[in-house]
Amino acid sequence: MLEFKNVDFSYGEKVILKNFCFSAKEGVSTAVLGPSGFGKTTLLELAAGFLKPQGGEIIPFDAKRPSFVFQEDRLLPWCTALENLAAVNIEKEKAMQYLEKVGLSADADKYPDELSGGMQRRLAIARALAFGGDCYYMDEPLRGLDIKTFTEVLDIIKSELAEKAALIITHSPAEAFSLCDRIVVAGGEPFEIKADRPKSDFKSAEELESFLKTVI
Repeated sequence: MLEFKNVDFSYGEKVILKNFCFSAKEGVSTAVLGPSGFGKTTLLELAAGFLKPQGGEIIPFDAKRPSFVFQEDRLLPWCTALENLAAVNIEKEKAMQYLEKVGLSADADKYPDELSGGMQRRLAIARALAFGGDCYYMDEPLRGLDIKTFTEVLDIIKSELAEKAALIITHSPAEAFSLCDRIVVAGGEPFEIKADRPKSDFKSAEELESFLKTVI
């Protein structure tokens, strides 16, 4: 289980987390939902071990093979779409299967700067899903996708995440509702949990969005 125990974290004099407590279970997809700019990405980077707390303790997921979708696509500009997947040791056949899943099989030989922003995002998602793993960290995974592509890629991610640990950072109620079993609403300065509810408490993304407005 991922667990934050009385964690403190600051950037200089700007306090992000103060005595912060939070946990997420294995085999459950947890959304941290809230407005941009308050510390959601910092929370994910601490959970994944990219940042270290200045106080308290973080116990990570018991994951031997974590997979990431960062807020930035982090593609290798000198590699084609296919080579971007090969760079993390994904075999060609499997790489092509995942490029096809996200609608990029015809663009396998193109470089990132030859792809639109939405296509680059789909490539980053294909790389993470093809890499696989027993734990996923995703930061605004569907950022920049049009409505049709959003729905198609969302279904692919949802299928891949089934019964795996996942921490998903988002400001989108639709994304949180569609992808996650548990929805944690957070925000404020310092960052704090405003609400923690199972997805089953909400009948739709619209109902979740209305709830969000009452607690943020």
